[in-house]
Amino acid sequence: MTTFDITVKLKEHGIRLTPQRLAVAEVVMNSADHPTAREIYGRVSDFFPYLTLATVYSTLSILEKAGLVAQLPFPKESRYDSNNSPHVNLVCQKCQSIIDCESGDIYLDQIKKMITKSCLFQIKYQRFDLYGLCEHCGLK
Repeated sequence: MTTFDITVKLKEHGIRLTPQRLAVAEVVMNSADHPTAREIYGRVSDFFPYLTLATVYSTLSILEKAGLVAQLPFPKESRYDSNNSPHVNLVCQKCQSIIDCESGDIYLDQIKKMITKSCLFQIKYQRFDLYGLCEHCGLK
């Protein structure tokens, strides 16, 4: 996603733009690796030496409230995902990497519809994680 696209999205959600917020948003929205707040801080702090970890957490909270990113709580540390479409997260138990898998999207949608109808339950949020070994770790 380009800086322009991210700027437009932030403005659409009424988020006040600062260079630091834009940099944090760019990192999290352009990362396929579901970074932690500390990883985001490490990637942005070289460009903004006065940036604090608190600013990163604050920005992530603002982005989450706007629905632009999702916090994925894990036992050790939360990760952040900008892919808000229904998908499966493949979590490697060895290297802790997280990979988005979109090949089951149609089935997730069907399950959500079935549950909504049969259980009279309104789904507000969904998260589906599968645990195992990634391609790299599984080959060792």
